[in-house]
Amino acid sequence: MLILCLGSEYFYHSFHKLGHSVLIPPHEEGLPIDTLFNGLQDRPDLIVYTDHLGQHHFPEGLSNIYGIPKIYYAVDTPINFWWQKHFAHLFDYTFVDQKPFVAKLNGAGLASSWLPVAVNVPSYQPEKLDLSNQSYDFGFVGSTDLNTRPKRNRLLKTLSNRYSLKTGGSRQEGWLTPEDSGQIYRQSRLALNECLFPGVTTRMMEAMASGAVLFTEKAGGDLGELFVPGEDFAWFEPEELIESAEFWLGDAKRRKKTAKRALDKMAAAHDIDHRAETLFNVIKRLHCGRALVDVEAWNHEGQAMYLTALRWPRESGQVRIVRAEKLFEKALDANVISPTSLYMLGQIKRHRKEGDLAERYLVRAYEEGEARGALGLGLLKLCEGDLDSSQDWFVRFTQNPELGPMEKNTLPFDHVKSVARRLIELGHDLSPGFSRVIHDPAEWNALEFYQAAYSSRPGDLEIAQELAGLLLNHGASAEALDVAQKAMESHPNDPVLGGIYAQAGRASYLTIN
Repeated sequence: MLILCLGSEYFYHSFHKLGHSVLIPPHEEGLPIDTLFNGLQDRPDLIVYTDHLGQHHFPEGLSNIYGIPKIYYAVDTPINFWWQKHFAHLFDYTFVDQKPFVAKLNGAGLASSWLPVAVNVPSYQPEKLDLSNQSYDFGFVGSTDLNTRPKRNRLLKTLSNRYSLKTGGSRQEGWLTPEDSGQIYRQSRLALNECLFPGVTTRMMEAMASGAVLFTEKAGGDLGELFVPGEDFAWFEPEELIESAEFWLGDAKRRKKTAKRALDKMAAAHDIDHRAETLFNVIKRLHCGRALVDVEAWNHEGQAMYLTALRWPRESGQVRIVRAEKLFEKALDANVISPTSLYMLGQIKRHRKEGDLAERYLVRAYEEGEARGALGLGLLKLCEGDLDSSQDWFVRFTQNPELGPMEKNTLPFDHVKSVARRLIELGHDLSPGFSRVIHDPAEWNALEFYQAAYSSRPGDLEIAQELAGLLLNHGASAEALDVAQKAMESHPNDPVLGGIYAQAGRASYLTIN
């Protein structure tokens, strides 16, 4: 079988081991797939796109390819699903790295299943496994920066106050090779993992593949479906951190047995080779052609390009905006454009200073059910100095007729507050791991509006409660703690803030002695 690998080269070596020929085209944004096919002597039998964790490159023309199974492996779904759910429509089948997102894709009519992340197990192993030189209590590989990973930073500080700790692979140091990561883990009695999101992550697999004992947060996810807690790995909750650490550090025999069990399971079932085999087992019973044809794909591909341009503006952002604009206009001409696509097209025209077209598309988006069309129109009219019209659109969007008067060249506090609450109602709360504050406010979620309101009036009790609660509910415990702690200076006896502070302090290791 000839396989065209797009995105990451994650499966490249595994496909080769299984006896297949693999084609890796140039890593270019907007690579025209149909042009590529015309230049090939042999037509590929399979297309596999795997998300890249570094530089992303999205090909163009996937929906023009028929008769070949198209597979998508969506990675880091907890922080990327908000755009991946659109990109997945271009494929016949989507694998996701975190199990809860299977149901979400299935609910949208897409064929999908869980394919947990894996690693190339031998690359984490020396020629001879030696665990006799464990000089550190804990080893950790990854970013430890307080600004970007505050909870992780606090966890590491809590442990370093009591135990010896070896870290590596920070953003300043650069990525470590598998060999170097494995060495850090093997030099440590316990390989620490902090969960950025619930689920099975690469760091977990790396630790076990290195022959070390994984010591991970019990933060949900599905690791327990693949490995047995207490036998294949150790896990802990914040209030049990020190007790669990003492238990595992004090039992060398248990650690040795646990490390061996985990490594044996990794080698037997959790190498990338095994994931490639799973992929092919699905393909055997797959009927290609389920992916959308052109006229249906324009909306989803356009939205994927638009959203990834927001997510990574320095990574071919303007190129993707142009691609999105062309796709939306095709859908518009064919009279199949969705209300959300109309909203995004209106935003594109607004930024191009094409006010009449922007207004036309945003009005239509609003009339056809995309409430954010009114938000875009309110901001458009505010920029044009038409305060009465701007006020009217903000009232429509927020559904709050009690909004105070509009102010020239700025958005009043009550408007910001009401917009944040309305966005929560509409399901646009936040984009995990990504702040939209660098973009136009029409592209903000509730989080950015709450932050703007909190910044202008940090003493407002309701805003502090709602912002801290939003952060805590999405696992940003350290950030929620900071908001609650500051707000309690003005409202020391507020029970809501007190409850958030206690819960966030526990989850972010601030209150661990």
